[in-house]
Amino acid sequence: MSKSEAARKLLESLQGDLRTLSSEGKRKYANVKEVAEAVQLKLRTLSSRNEDIMSGLVPASNEIIQPFVLGCETKNPKLIQICLASVQKLISHEAVSMTAANSIINMLWHLMEVGLEELKLLQTAILLLTTNSVVQHESLAKALVLCFRLHFTKDSTTINTAAAIIKQLVSVVFERVLTEDKVPSQALVEEISLEELKTGSKVPPKSLQPCAGDAYLLFQDLCQLVNADQPFWLVGMTEMTRTFGLELLEAILTAFPTIFAQHKEFSFLLKERVCPLVIKLFSPSLKYRQGQPTPASPTPAEKPFFPIVIRLLRIVGTLIQNYYNLLMTECEIFLSLLVKFLEPEKPVWQRCLALEVLHKLSVQPDLIRSFCMSYDMKPHSTKVFRDMVNGVGAFIQSQFVNVPGGPAAQGKTPDVVGTPPSLVGGLPVGGGVSPQPALMYRGVWIPLIMVIPQGQTRPTFSPKYTGVAADYFTFLLSHDKYSLEMLDKVEPPAIPDGYGLSLAFYFLMETVRSVQLLVEGVSVSASQMDGVNKQENVQDDPEREVKEELINSSWCGMLAALSLLVDASTDESATEAVLKSLQIFASLCGRLKMTTPRDAFITAICKSSLPPHYTLTVLNTSQSSQSLQKGHTRSSSQDLQTYGNEAMERSQVVAVGTPLPTASLPIGAHSGPVMLTAKNLQCMRALLSLAHCHGGILDTAWHLVLTTLQHLVWILGLKPSSGGSLVAKQQVNEASNAVITTAVMADMPVLSAVLSRLFESSRYLNDVALHHLIDALCKLSSESMELAYSNREPSLFAVAKLLETGRVNLDRVEILWRPVTSHLLEVSVT
Repeated sequence: MSKSEAARKLLESLQGDLRTLSSEGKRKYANVKEVAEAVQLKLRTLSSRNEDIMSGLVPASNEIIQPFVLGCETKNPKLIQICLASVQKLISHEAVSMTAANSIINMLWHLMEVGLEELKLLQTAILLLTTNSVVQHESLAKALVLCFRLHFTKDSTTINTAAAIIKQLVSVVFERVLTEDKVPSQALVEEISLEELKTGSKVPPKSLQPCAGDAYLLFQDLCQLVNADQPFWLVGMTEMTRTFGLELLEAILTAFPTIFAQHKEFSFLLKERVCPLVIKLFSPSLKYRQGQPTPASPTPAEKPFFPIVIRLLRIVGTLIQNYYNLLMTECEIFLSLLVKFLEPEKPVWQRCLALEVLHKLSVQPDLIRSFCMSYDMKPHSTKVFRDMVNGVGAFIQSQFVNVPGGPAAQGKTPDVVGTPPSLVGGLPVGGGVSPQPALMYRGVWIPLIMVIPQGQTRPTFSPKYTGVAADYFTFLLSHDKYSLEMLDKVEPPAIPDGYGLSLAFYFLMETVRSVQLLVEGVSVSASQMDGVNKQENVQDDPEREVKEELINSSWCGMLAALSLLVDASTDESATEAVLKSLQIFASLCGRLKMTTPRDAFITAICKSSLPPHYTLTVLNTSQSSQSLQKGHTRSSSQDLQTYGNEAMERSQVVAVGTPLPTASLPIGAHSGPVMLTAKNLQCMRALLSLAHCHGGILDTAWHLVLTTLQHLVWILGLKPSSGGSLVAKQQVNEASNAVITTAVMADMPVLSAVLSRLFESSRYLNDVALHHLIDALCKLSSESMELAYSNREPSLFAVAKLLETGRVNLDRVEILWRPVTSHLLEVSVT
C-alpha cells in the first residue's frame, strides 16, 4: 500500500471515529459533539487542499486530537475506548506532532490518575514512544513516570504488563542515543564539567545531545531511586522497588556498554553512582556471619536479602565483563568481595551465587590476563587472580574439613552432603545400582552434578559461557537451575546436593584452560601434542613476564585443590579431567622453565599413581612438601587408616604386590603387600602421557617420573626382557598372597608397549632433553644397584630402559656414550 493510500484510509477512519464520537456525545457531552464536528470539517478541508495528506495532517494533529482528549475527560468508558483507538491510529501512522504528543501524554496521565483503561493506556504509551522520537525531555519523563505508576497498581495483569513495557521503553531511550551517535553533529559541544555532575540535576549536561541527555537523566534517576533518594527528572514517582530498579540498571549496563565507553558523562555515573551504590547494598552480605552469635547492638545486624543479592551479583558480573577498563579500581573491590563471599561463614546460597559469577569470568582468558596484569603484577595491589584461585580451593576444602567457626564446626554441613552407595571393592552393589560421580574424602561424600561422556578425554576449549565447561562436561541438574537467573524468587530455594562443589570444580577446569590459552596462544589438543617433545625457546617472548605471573599467582592454590580432587574423586571421567589439568599445568611450568611448580605438579601425579602411604623419599623432597603444605597433604598420623580404606572404596583394587625395596630406607620400612587401585593405574597412564607428550620440558623432573614408574612396574610384576621391554610374569607369592586381577593381566602387554614407546620416542628429544633423560636413568640405576650391596633384589628397570633409549639414539651416540659407559663401568667395577 502506497503512503497516499494509507493516509487516505487513515483520514476515512478518523472521520468515521469522529462521527461515532459525535453521535455518542450529543446528549450528555455537547462540547465533545461540537469539537468533533469541527474537526470533521477540518479533515475534509485538508483532504481537498493537499495532495500529500500526511504533510497537512501532522501540523494540524494537535487540533485533530482535541475531541479525543475531551472524550477521555468525560470518564465515559465507551467514549474513552473510541478515543484511545483513534489516537493509536494517528500514532501508528506517525501523524502526531511534538505538541500533539504532549497533549496525548497529558490525556493518558489524567486517565491514569482516575484509574481507567490502564492496559489501553500502556498500549498507547508504548506506541507513542516507540513509533518515533517526537516525545522527548519532560514529556518523555512524564510518560515513563506514568508507566512506573501503573506498575505499582493492585491489578497483577497491569503490574506485569507495565513491567515489560518499562523495560522496553528504557531500552528505547538508550537506543535513541546509539542512533543519534551515528549522525555527525554540527553543533558546538561544550566542555564537560564533572564537578557540576556530582550534585545531580533535572537538566542534562550541556555537553550531551538531546537523546543522550534524556538517557543520562533517566539513568541518574534510576540510581537515585534504587538508593531510596528522590529523583530529579522523573517527577511524580510515588514508589519504586529496589529489586525492579536493579533489574533496569542491569539491563542498561548489559545492552549499551558502548554508550558508557564513548560518553564521559555516562562513565562518570558508573564511577560515582553505580559502584558506590552496589558496595553500599552489599553491606549486609559482608557483615553477616551465619551461625555466629550476634553482638549486642541497638540495631540488629541486617541479613542478606536473596532478591537484592542476586541482582547485585548480576550487576557486578556485568560491570567486570563490560566495563573493566573503565572501572579498574572498582573491579578490584568487586572481585575481592566475590572471594570474600566464599568464606564458610556466609550462607550457602550466597557462596554458590558468587561461584557462578567467578565461573562466568574464568571462561574468558582476556579477563584473566587483565586481572593478572592490573593487580597481581602491581607491587602494592591486591593479588586478585591468586585470591580467586585460592578462594575457590579453600571452598572445596571447606566442604570436607571442619573449619574452626565454620558451618561444619557449628553442626551444619558446609554443602549438602549425601550418603554414598554401598561399595564393595570400589564397586556399587545392589539391584539396579549405577555409580554416581562424586567426591569422597575424610568420610564426607558429595555428589558431582554432571555427566562426563565416556571416552571424551580430549577437551576442545569453548570460550563461551553456557553454564557448563563445554569441553569436559554436560551439566545435568535434576532440579530447577539454581543460579543467577532466579529473579522471581523471594527466598533462596533449596540447593541441589553438590551444586557448589560442582561449580568450584568447573571453575578450576576452566581456569586451567584459560591459563593454557594465554601461555600457549592457542589450545592444543592431546592428539596434536602427541610426540611433541621439542624444547621451545620462550626467552624472547614479550609476554613472558605476564605468563610467569599467571603461573606464580595460581599454581599453589591450583595444586592444592587439584590434589584434593584427584584423591577424592570416585568417577573415572572426573579423575581424567583433573589429571588432564595437572598435566597441562606441569607442561606450562616446564615450558616457562619454572622448575619448582613443574616438579610440584609432577609430584602430585606421581603420588596419585602409587598406593596410599607408599613411602618414597624422592616424592617427599622439601620443595614438594613445602608447596603441598599450602593446600592438601596426606597427613602422617591423621586418619591414615581411614584414608587407606577410603582409597579402596573410591576405586576398585586391581593388583596386590610387594613394594620395591629402597636403599635409602631401612629393610623393614616396606613390610607387607601393597594394593593398587584402578585409579592408581589411571594416574600412571596420565604420568606416561605427560612424559611422552612433554618429555622435552621435564629436565631434572625425569628422575621423579622414572622413579615412580619403576616402583609401579615392580608392584605389577613387570620384569625386563632381553630387548629392554617389560613382560608380565605372574606373581604368586604365597607368603604375601600377592595377586593381579585377570583384567589387569590382560592390560599388561599394553602397559609394557606404552612404556617402551615412551623411551623409543626419545629419538625426537633434542640433545639437552636426551641428556636429562639419560642422566635420570643412570641415577636411578645407581640407586637400584645399592640394593644389591645389601643382598636385596634390585630393580633392573633403569638398565632395561637405558638399553631401549640407547638403541633408538645410536645416530647421536656421542651424546649418551660418555654418561652411559661411565655408569656401566662404575657398576661393573663395584
